[in-house]
Order: sequence, then C-alpha cells, then structure tokens
Amino acid sequence: MASDPYTSFLVITVLVCALIAVANLMLARQSANFGAARVFAIAFGALALTWLLTALLPQDTAKADFSLLLLNSIGAVGILALWCGFHLRAGYVINRWFIGALFALWLVPVLGVLFLGFDRSAHVPFAALSISIGATFSLWRTYRKRGQKNVGDWALIAWMTLILPAVIAGMLLGMSSARFDPTTTWVVLLSFLPIAFAGIGLFTLVSVTLDALNDSNRLARTDGLTGILNRRAFDSELAIAVARSERYQRDLSLVVLDIDEFKALNDNYGHPAGDAVIRAVARVMTETARRIDIVSRIGGEEFALILPDTPASAALRLAERLRQAIGSAGADSIAISASFGVSSVQDTGPDAKLMLASADEALYAAKKAGRNCVRFARDPELAPKELIGLVQ
Repeated sequence: MASDPYTSFLVITVLVCALIAVANLMLARQSANFGAARVFAIAFGALALTWLLTALLPQDTAKADFSLLLLNSIGAVGILALWCGFHLRAGYVINRWFIGALFALWLVPVLGVLFLGFDRSAHVPFAALSISIGATFSLWRTYRKRGQKNVGDWALIAWMTLILPAVIAGMLLGMSSARFDPTTTWVVLLSFLPIAFAGIGLFTLVSVTLDALNDSNRLARTDGLTGILNRRAFDSELAIAVARSERYQRDLSLVVLDIDEFKALNDNYGHPAGDAVIRAVARVMTETARRIDIVSRIGGEEFALILPDTPASAALRLAERLRQAIGSAGADSIAISASFGVSSVQDTGPDAKLMLASADEALYAAKKAGRNCVRFARDPELAPKELIGLVQ
C-alpha cells in the first residue's frame, strides 16, 4: 500500500470523484436530455475506482503486473468516458472508432510491458498521448460547437487548457526519471492526475448543474405541447412590455386568437388530432411573427401575440395575415380557422390586465360576428379594412 500521506490524499480524491459521479447520476435522472451526465457519472465512477485500487492494491513485485493492467484498464475507461461526455454535450454522436483507437493507444503498450518485456514505464508516453488527443478534441468541440456556454464551461476550458499540459509534462518527466528513482513516476501520478481530473469533474458538475437549472426554468415557462411560452410566462412578458412601452413612449399591441369550434373538432377527430391542430397554429404564429414578437399559448385553444413597437393598424394587418395563414395550414387534412381580437396600449393605457381584457372582448365580438374574422377593441363592430383606416 502507498505511504500514509499519499493514501490519505487518494482517499480524499476517491470521495470527491464518487460524489461527482453520484451528483451527475442524480442530474441525469431529472431529464431524458442529460445523456452526457450519465456518461460523466460512469467516467468519475471509474476514476474513483481506479484511485481506490491504487490506494489498496499492494505494490510488491508479485502483484505489480496485475496492478498495472487493472489500474490502466479502469483508468482508461474512466478518462475516455469523460471525453465521450464532452462530445455528447457538444451535440456529437460518440465516434466509437475514435474512442477505440485512444483506448488501444493506451492499453497495447501496457500489454507490451506485461508480455514482451518492455520497460515498466514504457506505456506512460502512450497514455499521455491518448489523454492529450482526447482532451484536445474535447476542448475544441466544447469551445467551438457547444451552443451557449455557461460559467462552468468557461471554467472547464480554462482548467483543462492550463492544467492538462502540466499533467502530460509531469507524466513524461516522471517516465524519464523513473530509471534513476523508481518512485518518481508513482509520486507524479499520485500528485497530478487526481488533482487534474477531480478539478475537471467539479467544473463539469457545475456546468451540467447550470444546464439543469436552465432547463427547469425553460420548462416552467414553456408550453409542453407547442414549445412556445405558456400562460405564466405570457403574463410576465406582457407586464414587462407594457412597462417598457410606458417608459419609452412606444407603441404596443396585443393579438389574442381562439381556434374555432375546437371542442367539436376534438369530439369528431379525437384528442391526437386536436393536439396536431394546436401545434399547427403555434407553428404558423411562430413563422409569421417577427423576432421581437412574443408568441404564447394562454389557454387550451387560445393563443396570444405580444407586438412591441407595433401600432394598432399594423397589428390588425398582421392578425388578418395570421387568419389567412391558419385557414390555409390545416392539420391532418382537417380544415381549421380562428377568431382574433386586437387591443392597443394607446387605447387601454399602461395596464396589462386591461389590455388583455380588451383583446378578449374583441375576440368574443369576432366569435359573435360568425368566427374566422378579426375585431379591434376600440370598435368591435367594424371589419379590419374599415378599422385600419380608423386607427391610422
């Protein structure tokens, strides 16, 4: 067994890696999208086992060959699984040939040490090369291909850029010095590798945790069926838009729409068809809206569109385009239509609840007028062509 200071150091490292593995496993269970967290859990579980065995296995000559093969095999699995996790987080499918080549680069020289009489440290540069290649590709894909990077990602990139070269240099230095001092390689590996990969594990855990928090926040604001904002997010966004409109004296309009005869559609065609219709309407609204507009589903078959910097006349024209687009869209060969209500902050004043209530009243007027039409809160009896001239 290693000397007491090193054994204590390894035990601490084992505990850290085991906790990281468990934490990643718990995060992976929160969402089907956290496949990378599962792989990270495997990686740090294998690394924890590697350093646990390093502390427990005897270092006498009789057990040395067995220890060398076992520790290198498990360590390679752990570190290569870590690179797989980075690839998954960057949106790549794991290339089995690439990972297999890195595994062979590491393990084949170990077999040479065991069966062909190579020097006992001869495998170290190959392990260092395997780690270098895997780390370089992982860094590149994290930096260039991962979407929006969080604080954990940037800390991870900085840590790997600064620490891993020192680890590789330490491994090579230890190999070159091993013939004069057999304990050098042992001390270097005990000192550098656990610190380096425990740090990678901590920053990886921070990154995955922040992703999980962002995902939870997104799910809390997003309608599960359509992917657009839900009612809770809509209320918040409308209040913000009204406050901004009042502060900067800018135009603001609101369009509310309701799918016509939706209950009858559900009864006649079934709920799957109803869901398809709702998704089709959401898709048309998203494709028609501008980038600054806010599309929301605020009820079962009711949607809303917040239009910043948009006067009532432009909102009415947009609502008419939406009405025609929805009528042309359909879903599963089902003809659909929608009724629209439009309100403007210039008429209601800076009151989000009043603005929504006014748009709802206009929507009810559209339903009363025969559905599949647009009405404006200022004068619900007028058709859009007459209204556009009125509001201008």
